[in-house]
Amino acid sequence: MLGIDDWAWRKGHRYGTILCDFETRKVVDLLPDRDANRVAAWLRQHPGTEIIRRDRGGTYAEAARRAAPQAEQVADRWHLLRNLSEALCRAITPHYRLFKAR
Repeated sequence: MLGIDDWAWRKGHRYGTILCDFETRKVVDLLPDRDANRVAAWLRQHPGTEIIRRDRGGTYAEAARRAAPQAEQVADRWHLLRNLSEALCRAITPHYRLFKAR
């Protein structure tokens, strides 16, 4: 299982792509940017990936579709939990007064 996500070279200024092997729990490679073409080229050079664990953004999804169409794409746990918590906050906020202790 290959994990693909972005990481900060310098937070707020420059981001790259980190590729991790989730079976060995090791970083496989660091790419200098978040470019879909660069990620796709990396995937083509490293064939055989069966599962790609990624965020829910379109850049890495597009790269995987083009360069590793056989791979199953799954959302990683951190991004799923973050999206769930944000959705829950949006749903509860308009009704906050109903939840306040009286």
